[in-house]
Amino acid sequence: MALVRIRPGLGREIFAMEGGEPIRLRTILVAALGMGVPVLAGLLLGYRDAGFTIGLGAILLAGAPASAAGAPQEGSHPGRAVLPALLAVAAATAIGGRMWTDAAMILLVAVAGLLSGYSRPLAIAAIRFSIYLVLSVGFLEGAAAYRGFVALIFGLGALWNIVLRMLLTERTSATDEAAPARRTPTAAQRRAHFRKTLRTLDGWQFPLRLALGLGIASGIRHAWPAHHYYWIVLTVALLTQRPIEHVPVKTMQRLIGTIAGVGLAAIILIGFTSTVVLAVLACLLAVMVPVARARSYLLYSVVVTPLILLVLDLGRPVPLALLGDRLVATLAGGIIVIGGNIAFDRLLAASAARADKHGRRARLRGPRPRPSSARPRHPTPDRHSPLSPFHRGFDAACRPGRPAAGRRG
Repeated sequence: MALVRIRPGLGREIFAMEGGEPIRLRTILVAALGMGVPVLAGLLLGYRDAGFTIGLGAILLAGAPASAAGAPQEGSHPGRAVLPALLAVAAATAIGGRMWTDAAMILLVAVAGLLSGYSRPLAIAAIRFSIYLVLSVGFLEGAAAYRGFVALIFGLGALWNIVLRMLLTERTSATDEAAPARRTPTAAQRRAHFRKTLRTLDGWQFPLRLALGLGIASGIRHAWPAHHYYWIVLTVALLTQRPIEHVPVKTMQRLIGTIAGVGLAAIILIGFTSTVVLAVLACLLAVMVPVARARSYLLYSVVVTPLILLVLDLGRPVPLALLGDRLVATLAGGIIVIGGNIAFDRLLAASAARADKHGRRARLRGPRPRPSSARPRHPTPDRHSPLSPFHRGFDAACRPGRPAAGRRG
């Protein structure tokens, strides 16, 4: 059974651009102000790193890196988008800088992946939580001098995103056509469906793939501590999607886009050393994030990867060895994700085949006979009973509370 199917036209699908809906001016303004204002304030006040970090936190919410479950809708409440980010920042601050940081992070990501099967909104929130948690832990490790504040600074970007979205809220007129109401399952139906999925491998495949992939990435990272292999962990978190693709279009788009983004970040960091120029380039990339996100996963990865690397490597020397580590880590993360998808696709296919085989056997055997109810020890006579008068009297005598005919107390 071919599990990763290479079909004609796959290349066109990977590099295709979607038409989609036109990008709203509000979305462009949120992205531009989300990165531009913190970066400008940081440069003016002498807190360059904090300005870039806050800007990145705002842009990732606008660009929705957790798009495996779907992008957030424009009309969604801002608090629903920022709450997973704030929880991730708080969790990263609590577990960061310890010997068991990676184990705690993997456990939290796996639990979030398991809960993502409850509903679509929770899936979006859970995947966003996972991305922010992995990013925050990476920031904590790269900023040992102010470890207690860097994740909180990153979380300020999420709050800044909320402020912008509330200030730039589009007012809808009363003449606008109301969207048709879509039937949604009740809470009881969702709980029943969630409990049902937990009894199958399909309900556990996403958290298991996340846990195993992040575990392998963490093991590689700690096996070669001299290299910058935390990017493997982040790559696995970014590439792992909830559904398993039989034709890995989106996974290949993200992998190719991440590799191209690492190369673009290398050109920017080597070619430009001026902080002002880097700030301008970061703002231009931030404006492109929502446009790229609406057109292609590949283009989105090309644009957002340099933004992440600008924050991670800002103010540090960028040797060629570091760039080589980034490329190797990206390839390693992609291999881990694709390998995990293949393995679990085989397991799911085998599980479905066994279930189908048992179902066919059950149909061939026919319906099982219902267990007969317990019969009374003696049949109850009625006027159609063939029992003789003697047997009728004997039967009546055996019944409690009713004296037999012809007997007196």
